[in-house]
Amino acid sequence: MPCVPTVDLLRAGVTTPRLDPTACATWLASVYGSIRGTGGAVTTSAEEPTVGRNYYRIAVRLTDGTPLYVLLNSAAALVAAARQRDPHLPTLLFADVPGGEIYRRAGLRVATAAELEQPIEDRFLRLLTDEERRDVTYYRPARLGDLLFNWFD
Repeated sequence: MPCVPTVDLLRAGVTTPRLDPTACATWLASVYGSIRGTGGAVTTSAEEPTVGRNYYRIAVRLTDGTPLYVLLNSAAALVAAARQRDPHLPTLLFADVPGGEIYRRAGLRVATAAELEQPIEDRFLRLLTDEERRDVTYYRPARLGDLLFNWFD
């Protein structure tokens, strides 16, 4: 896929949960390849999007023992990584995706932690649906990553 800024992926439907078995299979194969390739391990099975989470996720452990989630927003074909944090807090601590080139070769986009930490600007929301903009007003996500990988129900 062509390299586009992550903010340009904000289109109608990108914030809502979406099951996509084909994208999930591509992502999972890439997760196993990237994590094993860097000497880490996958530690859980993949979880599908559900009420309160619009993305797929799988837990991994890096070579140095650091736990991490690898995430997939299937509507945007976007992969991200996040450190584990207090389960009572809805926001994620974004990290860079280990072995990101494997995902790109598989046709997925990879978001950096810096991209996901960008504050949300009104202009980012213009292509979202009315319902998605109402969710933004209600939940008040602060960062681009909070919108693309969200906890809205």
